[in-house]
Amino acid sequence: MNPLPKNYDVPAINLPLGILTKREIEIVKMAILPDKQIAWDLDISYYTVLAHLKSIRNKTGIQDGRQLVYFGMKKGLIN
Repeated sequence: MNPLPKNYDVPAINLPLGILTKREIEIVKMAILPDKQIAWDLDISYYTVLAHLKSIRNKTGIQDGRQLVYFGMKKGLIN
């Protein structure tokens, strides 16, 4: 079995947070929660959360939730 690379293949690990909007940064901070919980906590539509996640993926190249959480941790958004 191949060991995981140190950056978990997150292409955006060196990108500045400035490429994301304030709301997208809020979504990244909450990435460990289910999408519907994020929508509830932010008082926005579930589909709006999905749209923000799509925008984050397009801007950063992040493909899945695991990579998004790792990105958030490395950027100091998730403790």
